[in-house]
Amino acid sequence: MKIGILGGTGNMGRGLTVRWALKHNILIGSRTLEKAQATAKELEKIARGFYQSEMKGGIIGKLNADAIKESEVIVVTLPPEAVVSSLTELRQYMNPDQVVVSTVVAMKKRRGLFRCATISAKELGIGEDLSAAEVVQDLVKPTPVVSAFQTVPAAYLSNIDSVLNLDVLIAGDDELAVNIVSKLVRDIPNLRPLRVGPLENSKWIESITPLLLNAAVLNNLQEPSLRVVPWMPASYTA
Repeated sequence: MKIGILGGTGNMGRGLTVRWALKHNILIGSRTLEKAQATAKELEKIARGFYQSEMKGGIIGKLNADAIKESEVIVVTLPPEAVVSSLTELRQYMNPDQVVVSTVVAMKKRRGLFRCATISAKELGIGEDLSAAEVVQDLVKPTPVVSAFQTVPAAYLSNIDSVLNLDVLIAGDDELAVNIVSKLVRDIPNLRPLRVGPLENSKWIESITPLLLNAAVLNNLQEPSLRVVPWMPASYTA
């Protein structure tokens, strides 16, 4: 697939790029073409050095608008404060046949700990109590939005030598879009997609991120994440 990553020069975007490049063509989007191309060149070298002849995809740097127009899936890895202004400008380049993935988490840090926050888009008539993914959906509709990757540490993703062995919680209203994103999660070795219901449930996924960060701060943990473990095997019969 062709996957456009908005904010592709940041940590999450870089991590997803090097992981997906094994099988897919990645278009790194940025407001500055030179920055996008420099990042693409750097990550292409890393990915090809690691995957060698097994690498089937490629990495190209593009302006955000061009990355959107040429992609089947668009991944939003923008900082929360840039989401409304960026997507208000860029949504004109999207179409309903694409899928948008929101990895955005709105947080505030106070007294050394992280707290849940919201993205303000009141001036656009968007509710203040919505999750980041729901704000993204309101901004880009009718293009379907799926929420994913919020609990996957960017540091692990971008370290191509790391074995992840993590679960990715996925929320979305469009069945086809959810299936596409679930397949993309599986395309990253040792990541498991777990569906958690409609897009409105993204608020619960997003709220886990500050909790994990606080667990790291308060318990001296390094990049904690999630793996859902059943208390007994599914095959167990009494």
